[in-house]
Amino acid sequence: MIEPAIATYPKGSTVLVVGASGVIGGAVVKRLAGRDDVSVIAAARKPESPVAGNVTALPVDLTGTDTQCDKALLSTVTHVVYCAYVDAPGWQAQNAPNARLFTAAMDFAERHCPDLRHVTLLQGMKAYGSHLGPFKTPAKESDPRIPQPHFYYDQEDDLLARSARLGWTWSVLRPHVVIGPARRSPLNLAAVLAVYGALCRARGEALTFPGPEAAFDAVYQATDAGLLARAVEWAGSDPRAGGEVFNITNGDFFRWRHLWPAIAQAMDLAPGPVRPVRLAETMIGADAEWDRLVAEHALEPNRLDALVSWPFADYVFHTTHDVMADTLKCRQAGFLVFADSEAVIVNRLTELRDLKIVP
Repeated sequence: MIEPAIATYPKGSTVLVVGASGVIGGAVVKRLAGRDDVSVIAAARKPESPVAGNVTALPVDLTGTDTQCDKALLSTVTHVVYCAYVDAPGWQAQNAPNARLFTAAMDFAERHCPDLRHVTLLQGMKAYGSHLGPFKTPAKESDPRIPQPHFYYDQEDDLLARSARLGWTWSVLRPHVVIGPARRSPLNLAAVLAVYGALCRARGEALTFPGPEAAFDAVYQATDAGLLARAVEWAGSDPRAGGEVFNITNGDFFRWRHLWPAIAQAMDLAPGPVRPVRLAETMIGADAEWDRLVAEHALEPNRLDALVSWPFADYVFHTTHDVMADTLKCRQAGFLVFADSEAVIVNRLTELRDLKIVP
């Protein structure tokens, strides 16, 4: 990853990360951990144990009561990073719970964070309709909203209205298929590949591509979690990012056909052919198989459904149209970090093995 000098949070900032146990939130916490100029509040229903002295875990259910929260701690918050997400079966079913959760988080911030100055909201390529079929590519931040409702729009409208009323500044970031080492984030491409590869290896199978030929050849993109965490800090620090929406990806594009041999090699597998299947169907019953692998290889005791969402895997590997975002705007505004997607994927697969999350 190329990382030039870019704006960082002002000294004395306190960053509240909502959704800190996910792949994005975890990467933001990891980036800020151990610094003496910034404090971090890692908020989640079940937050990870603090990784450094400047990180405080905050167990909170935003859909319930917050009467037990440390109000003195929250009163120092200057920046909020919102990367929480509620999964549901189907795009339409995801809208209402995610809109409600964001509203609850912003209500929470209004009540307890009087010094709040900036909110960074994480979205994605679904803002352009990437989940519905072929869309205009490369997608630009100035593209109009799609006609179908989406919780991204509800959240963004809520944020802009509050910002105008309360004087907050804001930024919206749009990555795509974030790659990182999070343990409890099933919507994580690195974990999907690593677990799928581990099961293939245990079965004595090659690493077949579990999607159609058109998906194998479509132009695709990804976003490294560490790069995205850097963008989150930049967006909350650089005045040029205030009040703007930015696509944030690794900055390159790829086709699975060209990456598949390197991915297979990283997992000690032979690359297999294209085999169109739905992993949400073919992996039914794999939980017991995974539990055996955990025991045999002394892995972290993670449940399979806590590591991987097979419907998410099917979404990625069955995308038969190009997915491309234009990142000129963030570069013009000063964010000049980029990464090689093949190297990122291989490195993250190695990291998951080193962490004993997969064999």
